[in-house]
Amino acid sequence: MKPISTATISKTKLHRSIIQAGFTLLEILIALAIASIMLSVAVIAFSDNDAAKLKNKAHQLYGLMQIAQEESILRGVEIGIRVKQDGYSFLIYDGTRWNPLQEHTLLRDVELEEPIEMYVNVEGQEALLANSEADDESVEEQDGDQDANKEIKPPQIFMLSSGEMNEFTVTIGLDRDEPKFYRITGNYLGEINFEPAMEGHYRHDWDLELNEPF
Repeated sequence: MKPISTATISKTKLHRSIIQAGFTLLEILIALAIASIMLSVAVIAFSDNDAAKLKNKAHQLYGLMQIAQEESILRGVEIGIRVKQDGYSFLIYDGTRWNPLQEHTLLRDVELEEPIEMYVNVEGQEALLANSEADDESVEEQDGDQDANKEIKPPQIFMLSSGEMNEFTVTIGLDRDEPKFYRITGNYLGEINFEPAMEGHYRHDWDLELNEPF
């Protein structure tokens, strides 16, 4: 039997070690590639999820505006919409002041989750009160009852029983990099128009191509 030298054994072990190390490195590269793909899919899914939520919220707002308009005509009352950066609420006019519209099946307060936000422009003038929170804090508290002394802010959008309303532009969009938004406009004749998603910032680009024909 031909003896195997120590040098031959060492080279064989070294060769096997290199092969094993090579497979280990390959496995690591494959694992990293899989992790990278999964992360990319997760980011895309997250972005699509935000876009889907924005679309749903935009259509919800459009639908509720139409319901509020029909409600005001059928009931012969004036209904208003108070828009904030993080949501909106419905009010009703009792002849002397605006009050929250309560116990309605559909016209309820709606809160938005980040990064979805809103902006409203009425008759060409900025109507979203950026200092609304400061105004709320300025209301004096008496007898420790803040709610009793909190003034109800009037709506920026009016749905009149005659079918008319004031002219407004509402945008609802994603406040992040590569933003997009939807736009809803209304005029004195009571026409409410809904526009598909647009590239741009909901607050800074609210009037983008506003006067151009669709």
